[in-house]
Amino acid sequence: MKLNAEQQGWLARALAALHTGDERRFEDSLWLGFGDGWQPLKVALVRQGYLLNGDGRALTLAERGESLLVKLAREDANNKSGSIAGLNDSVLGAPK
Repeated sequence: MKLNAEQQGWLARALAALHTGDERRFEDSLWLGFGDGWQPLKVALVRQGYLLNGDGRALTLAERGESLLVKLAREDANNKSGSIAGLNDSVLGAPK
């Protein structure tokens, strides 16, 4: 699935929410960014190893998901689009 810049921003917001443990905001961000396609996207993210289902079906970011989040934030910063302003390496805990 190829995402445009706006969709990348929504995906980054969703992943950032999950990074902080807020699964509700994760789902809300996917719904706002992808409409009715949010649930298939969520399933695809799990299937492709970006998200993990924990005990009690709580979602967490896999290492691959953390890497994707950092990549999306860096691309946004490089493009200076500001669509995911506030997400930077220090917030995400990634090495510079």
